[in-house]
Amino acid sequence: MTIHKYLRKELLFPIFSSLLALFFLAGCQKQPSLLFGSSYSDEGTGANVIQVDTSTIIMSTALVDSTSTSGTGYLQVGSYNDDYLGNITSRAYWQVVPPASLPTLDPRSTTYDSIGLILFAKTGNPYYGDTTVYQNYVVSQIDTLFQEANGQIGWFSNDSLPLGPALGSASVRIFPNLNTALALSNTSQGTGDTVRIPMDKALGQQLYTMIYNKSDTITNGTKWQRWFHGLCLSPDVSSGVANLIYGFKDSAIMRIYYRQNGVISTGAFIDFPIGSKAFQFNNVITHYGGNGGYQNKPVDSLLRPTQRPQIPPLTTSTHTKHVSFVQTIGGLNVKLTFPNITSIALRPDYIGLLRASLIVRPVPGSFSTTWRLPPAVGIYSTDQNNTLLSPIPALGAAGTQTGALQLDYFHPLNTVYSYDVTAYIKAALLNSSPTARQSGLMLTIPSSNTAFNRLIIPDQTYPVDQRITLNIYYISLYPHQ
Repeated sequence: MTIHKYLRKELLFPIFSSLLALFFLAGCQKQPSLLFGSSYSDEGTGANVIQVDTSTIIMSTALVDSTSTSGTGYLQVGSYNDDYLGNITSRAYWQVVPPASLPTLDPRSTTYDSIGLILFAKTGNPYYGDTTVYQNYVVSQIDTLFQEANGQIGWFSNDSLPLGPALGSASVRIFPNLNTALALSNTSQGTGDTVRIPMDKALGQQLYTMIYNKSDTITNGTKWQRWFHGLCLSPDVSSGVANLIYGFKDSAIMRIYYRQNGVISTGAFIDFPIGSKAFQFNNVITHYGGNGGYQNKPVDSLLRPTQRPQIPPLTTSTHTKHVSFVQTIGGLNVKLTFPNITSIALRPDYIGLLRASLIVRPVPGSFSTTWRLPPAVGIYSTDQNNTLLSPIPALGAAGTQTGALQLDYFHPLNTVYSYDVTAYIKAALLNSSPTARQSGLMLTIPSSNTAFNRLIIPDQTYPVDQRITLNIYYISLYPHQ
């Protein structure tokens, strides 16, 4: 925004004459004084700092087909309905391996009891959504060989495997912020920091008998994986969505309980831990772009990738109800382009760029203590292929900026992410490349494979105090010299 203040022509000559005399008297002053403000005059007495906050920003959502979710350290399980993103569900897959050494079982002194799955709900584990409700967790056996296909490298959010019948379930409430060092338990089961799911007793009896017989299906790792492919933990949404995704530690255990009989009967157990962490992955199910049915949400209009790999397609905010979305685990990043940015350097008063800042505001009402904003949102340069390039450093600093979130639940309009984009804008002002209009900035969530937090960004059709804004400050001298 610039405000021009011009003097009347009949006043120019006497003022010019006076200024000329002053310059002769003060011949040692070679540079004009620098004045700070939002306007400039043509009096020739100094330079001003001009703020421009009306630069056009084209905002688009880039949708990638998948993100890597293997070896994250957490079994992300749950489902929720989002006002902007629709239904999102996550389920966890992993391999199970027999114990390194097997106990000696004797039917005269040992008796099979039961089998169950133990999940670890440690304080500080990631979660997203409503923690005041119970969620029903279902454990199933994977019904196919758990191995990578030809050419496959790793496991991603859109990977899934067929499942057999459910082996067990449990309805539990988790208190993720309750410190178990100060409380007996952070789950409704009252079992410390664990969630326990009873499993099919017949399966446990079968495994117990195989251990007793020292079956090579148990002792040979290859044969074991061909027989017992692995487990999947899913949310049971048949009775409704709990609106929570919780991350259990990837140290889950399938445990067989038995009793050692004697004068005093004592309990014992055999643990089947998680196998290779690289083969533990989370399958994230979304419905963006009408995938799986339209939900009357802004994401219904997103363009989806049609092949793999593919340049992530862009959908401008004008097609998604004037908002764009950042939720990197779901494949959503926001690209910003500045089509008219070079015109600033062509202004007759333009001397040089002083600084530039980008202010990103979430849509008021789109976040709360339940639907939390991502605490960090990174900013990167991007090109016509919509890929992340180098991080944008702040002026005079190294490293990645993450927005320095100022969060205010009581006054949502005060909630902002702020970025110093001086270095990027300085280069963009002089970029005459044919691909310049397709280059820009990309907003994405660091450590994106465990965070379901999302950011809904309004475009420039929103009121001034709600929209995304690029503030450019440049040094102005009028007339241009």
